[in-house]
Amino acid sequence: MTRTTGNILFLGDLTDEVRQLEASLLDGGQNVFSAAGEDTVQAMDEYGPDLVIASLSTLTEEAGNLLGRGGEEPFILAVLDGGEADKLGESLHLAMQLGARDYLALPFSPDGEEARKIDSLVEQYRLSVELSRMRHSEGIQGLRNQVGELKERYLQQNRSHTEAQDVFYLDLSRMMTIIDNIRDGIIYTDSEGQITLLNPIAESLLGIKPIVAIGKRLRHLELESELLETVQRDQHQAMMDGGSSERVIEVHQNPDLLYFRVNTTSVHDYKGSFAGILTVLKDVTSEQISEDNMNQYLSIVAHELRTPLTGIKTFATLLSRGAMGELPANQLGAAESIREQALRLEHEIDKIICLGRIESGEFAMDLEVFPMVDLLDLAVAPFEQVARESQVEFRFDMPPFCPLVRADREDLRRAMQALIENAIKFTPPGGCVEINILEESDSVIVYVRDNGPGIDKRYQGRIFEKFFQVEDPLTRHHGGAGLGLCVARGVAIAHGGEILLESDLGKGACFGIRLPKFDMHQLEDAGTLAV
Repeated sequence: MTRTTGNILFLGDLTDEVRQLEASLLDGGQNVFSAAGEDTVQAMDEYGPDLVIASLSTLTEEAGNLLGRGGEEPFILAVLDGGEADKLGESLHLAMQLGARDYLALPFSPDGEEARKIDSLVEQYRLSVELSRMRHSEGIQGLRNQVGELKERYLQQNRSHTEAQDVFYLDLSRMMTIIDNIRDGIIYTDSEGQITLLNPIAESLLGIKPIVAIGKRLRHLELESELLETVQRDQHQAMMDGGSSERVIEVHQNPDLLYFRVNTTSVHDYKGSFAGILTVLKDVTSEQISEDNMNQYLSIVAHELRTPLTGIKTFATLLSRGAMGELPANQLGAAESIREQALRLEHEIDKIICLGRIESGEFAMDLEVFPMVDLLDLAVAPFEQVARESQVEFRFDMPPFCPLVRADREDLRRAMQALIENAIKFTPPGGCVEINILEESDSVIVYVRDNGPGIDKRYQGRIFEKFFQVEDPLTRHHGGAGLGLCVARGVAIAHGGEILLESDLGKGACFGIRLPKFDMHQLEDAGTLAV
């Protein structure tokens, strides 16, 4: 078995038995040193002993205080004089004060048991020191690994943060470039109502610089501007109800009259919390002027056509009725055809005139109270002949007591005729058009249902726009200018109601006009009552 070699330091004056032990350890391959008196300090520093054997009987007080100064704390083995129990107890007490972990008692055994014990203690001490060093080295290596991992994690996070920051500033730069170059004015106020964004177009429209406006509330801007007042009013409303608004306003800027579409909406963050108000200003002056000119032109043309058309219709009617003499059958048919086409043209001109009234807000001006059913005969009569020729059947479903409405009779008739004409136009031969009146708690609804091809969901949002046609104008099979449904919606809205639509492809379409129901208790204040 391989023996462990260690550094053994004997302190104090050595007795003969201790010297014999020293010699035995030297013979066994141990590194043995001895020191006494003043040499103790130098020996402890120089040899760094693994094991210190202190002879308590000859150990000076100075040497005792220096034990444990080695690089590693040495294993202290005390040599005690055997003898009386009291004296042995005092020696043990002193050994404990010196930090001794074991002791050898004199006299030593003749078989060298003490040397074997010391060899064993040296081996144990060396092993414990090695284990301690290994643990210390592993701990340091573990700390190094942790530091390395933390360093790598920090560098990775720093790279990720830098990349995210670069992406953020790139997106911000793109967004600001878009906002600065967009042709609409953009105003954004935060949740406190303070202006945080004002693009160059908004600066020009409002006549104010960002350096003055940013950080201020709209009401604190000392400007007299119709546009600014509208923006302030709409933003205040959006802040109160959290909604949005859209309107077209007139702004007088001498000598011009400008039109702006003002869109205002509330903004919420990803948590759904209120974050601010966004207003977009769009100059629609050219579009509005074009629209007004077109409506004015259509109105002038319609009125100019109506005068000669009235003469054509009158004389065609006189001829077809024989008021100007009997006509042969072929001429009578021609006169009747002229009259029907004149009526059809008059109907289209009437729509154009109604369109002008919609734009000017002159709908529903002559209000009276009457049962809704009263208009059905007048609305259906012009289409009875057309329905017969197209092999389309009318079906009616009326309530036992028809509710009253307060409306402009002529305007409502035109709206109902627009729905009926549209239903007949798209109902195939052998089909039917159902007309029914439904009474609700506070409203009356007139439904006109057909069993035609139906309307694609993609077009249902635009079907009520002026001149809109689902079919291609160059290849469509049905006539009309695309004004009837627009007129019907304008009439419904002007009466405080709404237009309804339910349709699926291949299942026909159902249009409805919902109007407020007239309360019988209001009859005293209603004016004229037609029954």
